[in-house]
Amino acid sequence: MEASLRDLFPNGRFAPPATEAQIAAVEAELGVRLPDQLRRLYLECDGFREDCGNAKYLLSLTDEDTIGSLVSATRFWWNDRREQHPELDFRPYVFFGYSGGDYVWGINWQRPGEIIACHPMETE
Repeated sequence: MEASLRDLFPNGRFAPPATEAQIAAVEAELGVRLPDQLRRLYLECDGFREDCGNAKYLLSLTDEDTIGSLVSATRFWWNDRREQHPELDFRPYVFFGYSGGDYVWGINWQRPGEIIACHPMETE
């Protein structure tokens, strides 16, 4: 049996699950299909944080807070970083989480096995 996020992170702070309609709306807004493994995570919860500290391992699809959402983080990396560094193309990635060390994680929506970690200061 596959473990759930709540099993793996028993002290995590979890938002309620996202709906298929919310996922479809985000996909339409960004013009991509979220990889199946990311869709499954969002059907478990629409974001979660560690129990202490500020890491947000899974951003909410659209609910903004001080860290942002999947939509705002993805747009930031697609647009703002592209303007600053035209040689870096982040459009194949959807950005879904942040570590406590300010790294953002992205998953390639066309090749879901490809996951990257970027630090904003390292691309400046």
